[in-house]
Amino acid sequence: MNPDSEVRIEFKGRHDHITERMQEHATKKLARLGRFGDLLTRVEVVADHAHENPEIELIVHMKKGAPHIAKDRGESFSGTIGMLVDKMEAQLRKLHDKLTHHKFPGAKEERARIAESHEPQAAPDEETFEDAVRKTLDD
Repeated sequence: MNPDSEVRIEFKGRHDHITERMQEHATKKLARLGRFGDLLTRVEVVADHAHENPEIELIVHMKKGAPHIAKDRGESFSGTIGMLVDKMEAQLRKLHDKLTHHKFPGAKEERARIAESHEPQAAPDEETFEDAVRKTLDD
């Protein structure tokens, strides 16, 4: 996340304090979510017992819709943050793909190609309806 971006990062510690160093590390990891900045407004990092066997919850608030949540418990704060950012990135990528590519890419061209290939064409040895009508009128 860039300092000039609109996305705020908030740190909350339950039963423990999240140090400045932990916050800097988490901010660096959360920078990977910056490419989804057009969807996000705020990110909350809630850590329970941040220093030993932390249970961390990552809550990403969206401009539209419900917030996305990833939660995990790990051996260390930095490792758990890494796992959570991976999980959240997968959730946001899926949402982004759903919003931008909700239809089959190139569906219009594919339908036109299929319609072109299925147009009824007369075989060279078959007589068309128009030819049959002309013959009967000429006789």
